[in-house]
Amino acid sequence: MSWRLLIPLSLLFAANTAIAADVPATPAPAAAEAPKAEAPKAAGSWVARYDDLYQERDKGPALKEMYTLVKAEIEAHPEGYEGWWRRAELDCWQANGMADGTDLKKNVGKQCWDAGEKAVSINPDDVKGQYWAVVGMGLYSEGLGILSALSQGIEGKFKNRASLAIKLDKDYVDGGPTTVYGRFFWKLPWPKRDLPQSHELLDSTIKAHPHNLRTKLFMADTLDSQGNHDGAKALIKEILDAPLGVDKPDDRRNKKQAEQWLKDH
Repeated sequence: MSWRLLIPLSLLFAANTAIAADVPATPAPAAAEAPKAEAPKAAGSWVARYDDLYQERDKGPALKEMYTLVKAEIEAHPEGYEGWWRRAELDCWQANGMADGTDLKKNVGKQCWDAGEKAVSINPDDVKGQYWAVVGMGLYSEGLGILSALSQGIEGKFKNRASLAIKLDKDYVDGGPTTVYGRFFWKLPWPKRDLPQSHELLDSTIKAHPHNLRTKLFMADTLDSQGNHDGAKALIKEILDAPLGVDKPDDRRNKKQAEQWLKDH
């Protein structure tokens, strides 16, 4: 798997008019003789500007500017950790909003995975690269199809990255590492599926991070699969009734998915 194989986002997004930002993927680092791009001018620093925009990333202009900032940073510092893990974070955000079983989700999920792996190669001892790489694996698998992903040997890679992320900081992004691992055990097909393990991981995350709406959404699926339909619907109601928290874009997305969950059940 090579991080140099990132597919241009402009080609992917052209196939999906629902994506607001048409942003090219970050190219491989330029040859030594080529001039490096200058980082865009921003208030304080590009990181400060990026973090400000993060709370608006579900809006096209903000997302486009975030990609511009990250692209310039990676071109200027091709071995810089900050640029690569944020690139993975952005691609994961995009892929998460795409339909399962589509080439678009598969390709953008792979971009997230590859950027996360590049971040891990630079700094394997920080949770961010490990976490976004494993999220990218999951999104890529959803786009490709879980059975096809398993046939490619992704299960062991996923478990390794998820375990490392949990070890480094299980509370990163409001319990993200344990949430993604709990979801993994629900997503697996029979006979690999492990609902008790999914339940345990997600339940412990909700207790530690009671405002994490995504974990509650995943827990609703696990409870429903275990036959606890009333408990699942109660969690969905909690999501719909909850105020927007620290991560407003993600909460807005989770609320929309909760509405769809009720329609489907």
